Amino acid sequence: MDLKQFDLNLLLLFDKLYKYRSVSKAAESLYLSQSAFSHGLARLRKRLDDPLFIRVNNQMQATERAEQLALYVKQALPLLELGLGQASGFDASHSEKTFRIAATDYTEFCFLPKLTRHFAKQAPHIQIEILPASPLPIKEQLEQRNLDFVLGFQHDEHPQAGVEQLAWFSDSYSTLVCKAHPRIKKALSFEQFLQEQHIRIASWGESQGIVDQVLANLGHTRHVACQQTSVLVAPHLLAGSEYLLTLPTQVAKQVQQGQKLTRLPPPITVPDYHLQLYWHPLKASNQANRWFVEQVKGLFL
Repeated sequence: MDLKQFDLNLLLLFDKLYKYRSVSKAAESLYLSQSAFSHGLARLRKRLDDPLFIRVNNQMQATERAEQLALYVKQALPLLELGLGQASGFDASHSEKTFRIAATDYTEFCFLPKLTRHFAKQAPHIQIEILPASPLPIKEQLEQRNLDFVLGFQHDEHPQAGVEQLAWFSDSYSTLVCKAHPRIKKALSFEQFLQEQHIRIASWGESQGIVDQVLANLGHTRHVACQQTSVLVAPHLLAGSEYLLTLPTQVAKQVQQGQKLTRLPPPITVPDYHLQLYWHPLKASNQANRWFVEQVKGLFL
């Protein structure tokens, strides 16, 4: 198709209708009358020789052709915004920008409540789209997954190669046990730590966590009876069990009362973890992303 004969503004109409599945809502989001929006949609349908959207049960359902087109429009429009945004300011109060962020359940737990409350007041039209975290290196995630940011963590303060980053939260580790544990009450010795059975949190199925690494440096191993992917689910496995679970202190404090658990300091020196916000250097000068980073600094630092 010759783009010289195609009105690219029609892709904005397409994008909003695909998002809202309602002509009235899509038109309102673009500050257009419904008649003007419908006229533009008719032009796009004629140009592409496809109805694109069909009304089913009071909702505009995308045709197969529209679903295919949406895959490309969803990638193209953010790139155009990125290019145009370099030369203009970012008005958060009116922007409908969608920030795409990859995160684990724990980084979401620490990050999103405060951020979304803030955005609801300061940037009510902005959207946050959270995608599952990946075991890929941070740089590869940012390059391959069309992301604005990755929420991750590390146990040292050395910068990651090839990415920009901001450490926005640091904390220690605690060990949780059931209050009815027959052998562990108010203290946890190193010998008990080695003898008891453990739950290991491994987000991507890795065979060693930070606790295992510390023990290996000491010439020891632990007995892992259960391996689990979620920091937020793992504490719920402790009630009525004899397992030990070493996890971030912030989560441990919140779950210990409701779950009748005892929180103890681990008998080994586990390095503090640092929650990080990562972004690609190519987006470092983007006005929207710079605004986002400044909001994170103001809220958490």
